[in-house]
Amino acid sequence: MSRLRRHLARFQALSGADQRTLLAAAFWMPLFWLGLRVWGLPRFQARLQRRKLASEATTTLHDIQALGSLVNIAARHTLGPRTCLTRSLLLGWLLRRRGVESQLRIGVRLNQGLLDAHAWVECEGVPVNDQPDVGMQFASFGDLVPLDAFHAP
Repeated sequence: MSRLRRHLARFQALSGADQRTLLAAAFWMPLFWLGLRVWGLPRFQARLQRRKLASEATTTLHDIQALGSLVNIAARHTLGPRTCLTRSLLLGWLLRRRGVESQLRIGVRLNQGLLDAHAWVECEGVPVNDQPDVGMQFASFGDLVPLDAFHAP
């Protein structure tokens, strides 16, 4: 029970806006996972980007990274499957709604002879929901290969 109290105390220590954002991210996370499974990446991403970018925001990099942290926290405490791609799509969508331009990055690396893939979000070339050196750990191909190439015929 003390673990639950610690989590509740951390939640209550957040500002009201951060609490709402965390709850919204926890609500949307399973729906984004489902949307990704139903439509696939290219079609789901197109749906998410249909809405115009909100008016230009004056959001700082620190605020953007804080939003990324809240989405990551929600992913850890949400029921059902959550993947780096799901949380990155959700973060990109939340940023877009706030008027912040971002890029979804998908990268790969060889890990003990196996291909390992990872997704993260960058704003102005800075990872906002992952380690600062994630781009060095994974070879990003989002700009080199069109995402449509990953859609099964």
